[in-house]
Amino acid sequence: MKEVNSTDSGNSRQKIYKFSKKHVVLVTLIGALVVATIICSAFGCYALGVNFAKTVITLDETKTYQTMQRFGASSAWVYQELGLSQDDNLKNTAMEMLYGDTGLELNTFRYNVGAGGVEVDNYEDKLRGAESYFIADRFNGDYGVFADESNYDFTRDKGVRNMFEKALALGNIDEIVFFANSPHYLMTQNGKTSADQKRQSNLKEECYKAYSDYLLVIVGYLYKNVVCKYNSQIKIRISPVNEPQWDWGGENSTQEGCHYEPKELGKFYDVFYSTLTAFNANNSTEFAMDIFESGNYRFDDRKSKVKSYIEEFAKYDWFDSLDTLSVHSYGTDLNKLSRTRFHNYIKNTYDGLNVSVSEYCVMQGGVDDSMDMGLYSAKVIMRDLNVLNAVGWNYWLSVSKYDYEDGLLYWNGNNDLKSTKRYYAMGHFSKYITYGSVRIDSKYNDSFGINGVECVAFKRVDGSIVLVVLNDSKRDKDIKVKGAYQNICEILTTQSSNWVISQYEYDEYITIPANSIATYIMTAPQSEEE
Repeated sequence: MKEVNSTDSGNSRQKIYKFSKKHVVLVTLIGALVVATIICSAFGCYALGVNFAKTVITLDETKTYQTMQRFGASSAWVYQELGLSQDDNLKNTAMEMLYGDTGLELNTFRYNVGAGGVEVDNYEDKLRGAESYFIADRFNGDYGVFADESNYDFTRDKGVRNMFEKALALGNIDEIVFFANSPHYLMTQNGKTSADQKRQSNLKEECYKAYSDYLLVIVGYLYKNVVCKYNSQIKIRISPVNEPQWDWGGENSTQEGCHYEPKELGKFYDVFYSTLTAFNANNSTEFAMDIFESGNYRFDDRKSKVKSYIEEFAKYDWFDSLDTLSVHSYGTDLNKLSRTRFHNYIKNTYDGLNVSVSEYCVMQGGVDDSMDMGLYSAKVIMRDLNVLNAVGWNYWLSVSKYDYEDGLLYWNGNNDLKSTKRYYAMGHFSKYITYGSVRIDSKYNDSFGINGVECVAFKRVDGSIVLVVLNDSKRDKDIKVKGAYQNICEILTTQSSNWVISQYEYDEYITIPANSIATYIMTAPQSEEE
């Protein structure tokens, strides 16, 4: 793509600043040029009405950061109903759009292990009280029954199971995270899947082992009888606690959830890790513990107490065996400072521990299909990758039926699926930043951070470079890429188009349209010998 001709406004500038004394003119002109340069850098020369300042992105393959592992989304809530639909084509389409080659190509499936809330809790939305595999009538007061697989009915949770198998059959999943929002209600203080009081831990301490057994029986069965039918090499992670800092209790509880204080959670994880280690040894499995699904990692949020939780975990020997700490980006949104502080804290205190964003959605009502929402979502992902150094990124609901910004796809309850710009924005990352890609340095000359351009770059295992660029300004941007390879495949999304593919040879500049997201796959030209 050719460079756009720029306008020379030097002469007019000299006429404006014409004075009688030559040295005053010279000093004034130099000062004006300095100010103009600063303004051009900050505002893309809008104030002067010229276009001679270009955005420059410098790629440096010698500076490397995290290795990307996963992109995914959750099965929670809606799959219970969608999976029971008689429209098989609808279900196949949904899974193809999420996990298939023509869709997002997500490689991580987050499976919600229910706590049986649908049996005992009166949630307004029944889907938020998930079905449990455990047969409650088998409970006789002895919590040891939770370790016996014969006390489970694995014909339950049919809707989620149906969608799970369809996703696995597509062949792109190489990691499954089995996560739970609450312990089974028979193990809780009040016999429900959310506490009577806010910020009250609902799991009985004497049930730490039983809850661990409960999860391992379910995950062990699903791995052996479902996952292994498709790929026994899929990585299995188990996340027994979700967002432990939050209230999860009181009269207005709307879903399964459980609060834990730092010391309580550290004790529970210790029991779970011991139980998991024994299970792996007895079953020749390599299931991993996934912690701690922090609902917010902002240090300035007193309620989150994120450092207190992590410091408590670090007291246990098993903490050193963890490869990843899972967090949610709620509350940080576009805040770079919060990400920087958390990244520096982990790097300086627990060097070698990776961070993965295991859940995020835009916390607002309505379903916004505009490019603005797509760009906003892309910025969250980009900043999590660039600043937080996330090795994984997952949206909350893969399919939603709510009038809320919580889904990648939306189902109307009948036979219609709708995608939004957020869906296509995520695809610019998930489809092209493949497993094993290493983030490389990608600096751009916008020290003020207000010209509308952001980017992130990865080098893939095959040697190609993936550069994702967004432009949320109202003008097209000509971008010079230093360190670019010659052959470029461009994938572009605008308000009027999605994932439009173009091929060209790099000739000094690439042009990204106003209000758009583009992914550039750059490959070096083959030599004649090759």
